[in-house]
Amino acid sequence: MQTNSDEVEQAYPSPTRAWYMVILLTILYMFSFLDRTIIVLLIEPIKADLGLSDTQLSLLYGFAFALFYTFLGIPIARMADRRNRRTIIMWGVAIWSVMTAICGITRNFGQLFIARMGVGVGEAALSPAAYSLISDSFPPNERARAMSVYTMGLYLGVGFALVLGGVVIEWVASIGTVELPILGEIRAWQATFLAVGLPGLLLAGLMMTVREPLRRELGSSQVGKEVDQVSLREATAWFAKRWRFYFVFYGAMSCLVLYSYALTAWTPSFFIRTYAWTSLEVSRYYGLVVLVFGPAGILFGGWWASRWSARGDTIANARMVVVCFALLVIPASGLTLLNDPFNALILMALVKFVSGLPLGIAVAAMHEVTPNRLRALAVGFYMFTINLIGLGSGPTTVALLTDYLFRDPEMLRYSMAIVGAATCLIGLLLSLYALRQFRHQKEIFKL
Repeated sequence: MQTNSDEVEQAYPSPTRAWYMVILLTILYMFSFLDRTIIVLLIEPIKADLGLSDTQLSLLYGFAFALFYTFLGIPIARMADRRNRRTIIMWGVAIWSVMTAICGITRNFGQLFIARMGVGVGEAALSPAAYSLISDSFPPNERARAMSVYTMGLYLGVGFALVLGGVVIEWVASIGTVELPILGEIRAWQATFLAVGLPGLLLAGLMMTVREPLRRELGSSQVGKEVDQVSLREATAWFAKRWRFYFVFYGAMSCLVLYSYALTAWTPSFFIRTYAWTSLEVSRYYGLVVLVFGPAGILFGGWWASRWSARGDTIANARMVVVCFALLVIPASGLTLLNDPFNALILMALVKFVSGLPLGIAVAAMHEVTPNRLRALAVGFYMFTINLIGLGSGPTTVALLTDYLFRDPEMLRYSMAIVGAATCLIGLLLSLYALRQFRHQKEIFKL
């Protein structure tokens, strides 16, 4: 086991090498969201070609992807705490890229369902290992900014998918079918999966240019010594013992992710149903908002937290979550109730910006109170929770309110307003409690 003095002697990777790694990981994260989101743009041609129902399509979009993505995150995270993280990411990227391409040669619901599950398997490998790599490549006062840059990939992937959505829709309508060797007849929606998935194999190979950094903060403190080389059961018990911070913090961030997934899923329909916009208009305007203001919020959140930290605020990263919810409550409640579409779009830009503030630094906050050997597992638990709650129930919650409370698709705007208000209020209360517990955990971690 390395001592604290050993770690001091070992310098962090050079800024050039560290930021090269962050940029590459950000590109991979962007492609992961592009690959998981592209199916939304192809729903209608898939439905027509395969004769699927809306329920089957919703299973392909959410459940099929989330099933293994959610449940494999924890064991893969545990592996990332002990094994070569670069290799884990490389294989994950290769798997999800191949499975996305395989979506393009499927011929029925079952085949497409299995392929989407495979996409989830591959993508489960990325974030736990990536956050751990970043944490070991930057000193504590620089991690928030680096993690914020990485998290930008989320909005970049979704934003590019939306911005290109109109182009994809027109292309799907005009290209018809093509004949490819061995594969035979390939329809436009299938060609789209192939075009999106295959480039990922090149990116997987680029991970070989990244060096595995030295693992830091392994166990020099009393807390670190407790967890060095522990089993998964013992590690889980370690987190459970500190549930007042971890579980509540996960719950607060789950509220934010639930609202974000609900907003992403239903905003196009909101603009179409409420303001009679076309899909191309939604793609052009809403896509641009996501592409610009989401990443801007993440970057600003990292910069803001870093400035607070430089001025001596030891809980700046966790405090940003509270700030986010405090700023979100009112716009999230009223966003969909405006009568003018461009006023709604302006408020949407504000919501996307504010929602991004804590996304990059939430993991940095967790890492401040988590020993190195448990950091990837902490991210695994985090990803498990926010995706199970956010991806699993966010879009469905809005749909249930629309279908069973209001019983009118035109009332979608009110369902979205209710979900926005409720999740942000609950998230604010949870984040306030988690902030108090974070301060306590920081003191213990220093012992």
